[in-house]
Amino acid sequence: MAPTQNLKPLACLLLALGLLATWRWWVASDLPLSVDEAYYFAWSRTPDWGYWTKPPLIAWAIGAADALCGPATACVRSVGVLAFSATSLLIYALARQMALGNGYALAASLAFATLPLATFYGLAASTDSLLLLCWVMAMTSLWAALHDRAWGWVGLGLSAGLGLLAKYSMAVLGPSVALALLHPQWRHHWKHPGPYVAAAVALIVFAPNLWWNFNNGMPTLQHTADISRGASYALNIERMMGFWAEQWVVGNVVLVSVYAYWLLRGSGRTEPKGWFWMSLSLPMLTVISAQAMLSRAHANWAAPAHAAMVMAAIHLLWQHRRHTGLKVAIALNLLFAVLLYHGQTLVREPLGLAAGWRTDPYWALRNWPGVHQQARELLQARLPANQWRVAADDRAVLAQLQWGLNLPAGAALGWKKSGQAMNHFDQRFPLTPESPAILLLTRSSDAEVMQQFPQAQRAGTLRSAVVESEAIVLNTWWLNLP
Repeated sequence: MAPTQNLKPLACLLLALGLLATWRWWVASDLPLSVDEAYYFAWSRTPDWGYWTKPPLIAWAIGAADALCGPATACVRSVGVLAFSATSLLIYALARQMALGNGYALAASLAFATLPLATFYGLAASTDSLLLLCWVMAMTSLWAALHDRAWGWVGLGLSAGLGLLAKYSMAVLGPSVALALLHPQWRHHWKHPGPYVAAAVALIVFAPNLWWNFNNGMPTLQHTADISRGASYALNIERMMGFWAEQWVVGNVVLVSVYAYWLLRGSGRTEPKGWFWMSLSLPMLTVISAQAMLSRAHANWAAPAHAAMVMAAIHLLWQHRRHTGLKVAIALNLLFAVLLYHGQTLVREPLGLAAGWRTDPYWALRNWPGVHQQARELLQARLPANQWRVAADDRAVLAQLQWGLNLPAGAALGWKKSGQAMNHFDQRFPLTPESPAILLLTRSSDAEVMQQFPQAQRAGTLRSAVVESEAIVLNTWWLNLP
């Protein structure tokens, strides 16, 4: 094949991904950060090897974006936009490495790039976007390693270690690699140092986060166990079925159905490519399905599985020349994106529907800018900008104000009402009687505040209600005014 013919699909992919990224940036820049994104932004102000609820990679990435282009929404969210674009490019590269042809590689990459999963999380600076990138990096390295490219094992270890620094669910890569190495063509690798080198490299990369946890009371590991367990463990088949139904939504009903057919049919699973895709999807689906059945699981918890699922589904469609199915799948992906990104303009406003959780996918974000503005006005009336400090007993309020007011590290303090640290702010920057003048924002009663801070001065009530049903109401107090 001529070099220009090889480059044409890649050029088309780069153009498509560039347009998709621009579209997502445009939409993302018009939305305030979510509480989790603002929380990660607050972490980024204190670079470290670990944080209260997640490993450090997301904070490092946001910190890098902040250093390059500032705290603006579009800049912070460039982390997710770029991560999904890079992941889609890697899927193209992996498909080419697997000798599946330019057309298939382009189709698989575009199908993944436009998945509802990518459409939703591609707007956000989230741990999932970095986890997916590391997972597909690991897939690419593993395929190279299985075909006797020595660098592949080191690349696999680096990808796994970085993935663990993004989200601990990367640990499921271990069973996935073990399952891949059970294929008759690849069993001989157990007798060679490659897999063990990969494990050692991953442990070296991940070790600083483990050390940080041991030195800080294991908060990240404990949080991961807590959210996995939920209230308690109990067998619940309905929850598992609900989780499976969610996979049809986030992964595209056509592509997940084709993948399920491919998996159940059995034909093609035992040949190396099929075994590889099964190994990189089924363990993750199994682990999170069990989690859903025993406790709870969110739809995104199995996100890494969708990379291999898309590749397997597109391969089956491509083999049987079911191009109509492929076109329908991508069309459904794009329709979902249009409705998610522009539903307010296309549906809610023309129908005169009030904003709320049923009518606005971004309802949880709408009220925070009002909180930022009213807190800014209170602070401006009393203190110079370089002396602004806020405190709260709610990590959501502190995270939003740290980002919305662009406060430096240490200017958002946690009020430990129970005496125990409950979040990053309580742990790193607790409110103390010696703290300088500070604005306290809380839902606590006046009596509770006065009991803890007898000299507190009432500053009023802050209320933001762009989405009335989810209005944010906070009592504000001045502490330690000179």
